[in-house]
Amino acid sequence: MQNRNTLWITCMIILLAFGRKATAQDHLIGPTLSYQFQKGSIVKTGAYFAFPFLGDNILRADATANFTWTQKKFAVIPEAALTYYPQTYVLTPFVRAEVTPYTFTPKVGASLATLLDIDFGYGFSIKDKKDYRPMKGFAVSLRFSIPLNYRLNM
Repeated sequence: MQNRNTLWITCMIILLAFGRKATAQDHLIGPTLSYQFQKGSIVKTGAYFAFPFLGDNILRADATANFTWTQKKFAVIPEAALTYYPQTYVLTPFVRAEVTPYTFTPKVGASLATLLDIDFGYGFSIKDKKDYRPMKGFAVSLRFSIPLNYRLNM
């Protein structure tokens, strides 16, 4: 429980420190759904908040729940992530960092207008989940993001 609270507080501090005052169209917000393979299949669902950051760049924060069925056991694992899109072109590269109570996973990928992302990375074990094998290693993800508002003013 303490790890989850620390994670949320850290994300909020980053958003407040680097963000600017948001108005109706200065941000994107919406649900996200993704599939990740990392030592097993993981379906993720959650929400994201993206905002302009240092010119034409975008910073995005995600809060998701990871649903996994491995070793004949079902688990729901909370996750927070930050993504940095260095440009706002239709097809743009990005860097991303995901953290759960058990794994830290830095990633690189490509995004189609921040609506469809594909990324690759490697998960480093923070601690082991009881009765599960370590959740670490190579990870690949495909993520769909649906903006509830459609425009990001710069």
